[in-house]
Amino acid sequence: MGDQAEKKFPMYKKIVWNIPALTSNGFWGIMSGYLTYYLTQSLLLSSASVGMVLMVSKVFDGFTDLIAGYIIERTDSKWGKGRPYTLFASVAWIFIILLFSVPSFFSTTGKLIYVFVCYTLINSVALTFFNCSDQVYMIRAIPNEKDKSSTLAIGGAIATYGSTILAIAMPVVITTLCVKKTGWTILALVIGIPAIILAALRFFVIKELPLTNAEGKAVKEEKISIISMLKQLIHNKYVFICLGLVFTFYFGQNLSTIVGSYYFTYNIGDLTLLSLISMTTLVAPIVLLFIPKLLEKFGKAKVLRLGLFINLAACIIRAFAPTNLVLYAVTSIACNMGTLPMIYFIGLLLMDCMDYGEWKTGYRVESGYSAINSAGQKVAAGLASGFAGIVMGAVGFVSGAESQTEVALGGIKVLNIYAPIIIGILLVILICCYKLDDKIDEIRKELLEKRK
Repeated sequence: MGDQAEKKFPMYKKIVWNIPALTSNGFWGIMSGYLTYYLTQSLLLSSASVGMVLMVSKVFDGFTDLIAGYIIERTDSKWGKGRPYTLFASVAWIFIILLFSVPSFFSTTGKLIYVFVCYTLINSVALTFFNCSDQVYMIRAIPNEKDKSSTLAIGGAIATYGSTILAIAMPVVITTLCVKKTGWTILALVIGIPAIILAALRFFVIKELPLTNAEGKAVKEEKISIISMLKQLIHNKYVFICLGLVFTFYFGQNLSTIVGSYYFTYNIGDLTLLSLISMTTLVAPIVLLFIPKLLEKFGKAKVLRLGLFINLAACIIRAFAPTNLVLYAVTSIACNMGTLPMIYFIGLLLMDCMDYGEWKTGYRVESGYSAINSAGQKVAAGLASGFAGIVMGAVGFVSGAESQTEVALGGIKVLNIYAPIIIGILLVILICCYKLDDKIDEIRKELLEKRK
């Protein structure tokens, strides 16, 4: 981005930058993992019905990302292209509070419709606009590549520790505060009100800069139709690899989060032990201190590849003694360390895809790439919810029961222990197909010359 790339991004801005992601994706990620548990155990809705409602909402949600991407692509406000939409991270929490406050006087059908509407507004509207604009905003607000990496590393540590503290507290809070239905509303308010305020800070603190050429002059971006945007994306082969990585990874992450609470409740016999396992994630962020240097030396794909190999190995080892809590804890540490690069640096791969797409086709369509990333995450989350609900319904899981049948316990075990191995294999195959690292520096040099 010309001279802008030489300007340093101060530490306080790196912290502020990551707050909306912590509140909208981190905290909501933990809360959404307990949504099925809340709906089945507190409201006594069937797991199959809940799974189907969430799955339909998420599949529908995938299409709204492209619409949001198109709107963002054509945005030209006084605040910039992506910056205005960061406020949707705060809007999301208004609907999250409502989602965990399902009126008890509604009929079963009424409750399912209420859940569908709230869940869709959270994901299809609020988080869609936030996530689709995030990389568009970042690429302009933080032009320096090293600053991008360090900002994401700091964000990884903030998100991991923040989410882990909540993940540790949740099982204990659920078994005490959430015995009554109103407890879930109180929990959502305690988390949601600070989240609404903190998530808005980024908009007021961090300005968006214009895209520039090699001479440091602002470049006028051409507006294109949604059909043209889709064509540019289709002609970029690396988009499909990144989409595959995002979808597969987040399907696995959401499946593990959803089924984990059931696994510890019924297979292990004590949900509060999940808090102890969650504490192991506090060790993993140490890896983030070294990742920016590793990325600089070895490249993004190699670092992600190593991490995903570690994750796969840990999943395989865990399967040999799935009820051994010590082994479960150790392999959880390994899995978390292995997947941290994927969680926090997949955005850098997508930014490379943006540059490659512009170099190849002449059009940048940044929000289109962000839309694909957002759609992949959300459709994966919805399908994971639906898949878990359908499988658990098929094996005879009974909502709110004191115990489950052997068949139901076996189904939960397959989802929590063996499914991650299959997902890990797919992730390794996909990352091994990504070859853009070796070309990207030369591509960026050529792009700066073209932008005149």
